[in-house]
Amino acid sequence: MAIKLIALCVVVLSWLVGGLPGYAAIPEDVDMLLTTKDCPVCVLTDADLHGADLEGANIKISDLTGADLSEADLSNADLFSANLIGTTLKSADLTGVNMASTDLSEADLSYTDLTGANLANSLLLNSNLTGAILDSIYWAGAQLKNTDLTDADLTGVTFKGINLAGAKLCNTTMPSGEIATRDCPQ
Repeated sequence: MAIKLIALCVVVLSWLVGGLPGYAAIPEDVDMLLTTKDCPVCVLTDADLHGADLEGANIKISDLTGADLSEADLSNADLFSANLIGTTLKSADLTGVNMASTDLSEADLSYTDLTGANLANSLLLNSNLTGAILDSIYWAGAQLKNTDLTDADLTGVTFKGINLAGAKLCNTTMPSGEIATRDCPQ
């Protein structure tokens, strides 16, 4: 219990100061996540979770800053209010994932499938969503400033309270089915 309280304090402190140099995943937290898929308020900073089976995992309020989750199965996982700044999620299965109030700034979400995901009030500042499938996601209040949406599929997306200021739209399938090319090289 005391270790979990310390971990929570470290996570909160890291969010307040924007990360700590030399701050790394707690090995016991990584083991717990991989064996039980239940690791709320865990410290998983810079963890190598490439290709991990985390379907339905409970990772809410955890710190995954800089973690490698590329090609991982996170379908139907709960990452509510997690810190995923700079996380690599390339080609991950994120269908039905709950990432509400999550910070995904500077994250690599290229070629992910986010069909049916909840990204309400999430930060995706300077993120890479190249080639992502964003069909029927819920992201009211999400911030996508300077996000790369090249080749992304926004079919079925409702833009309610979304900040797309500076987002790159090149061969992006818009909700209307129209292909946006405003930011494609001439």
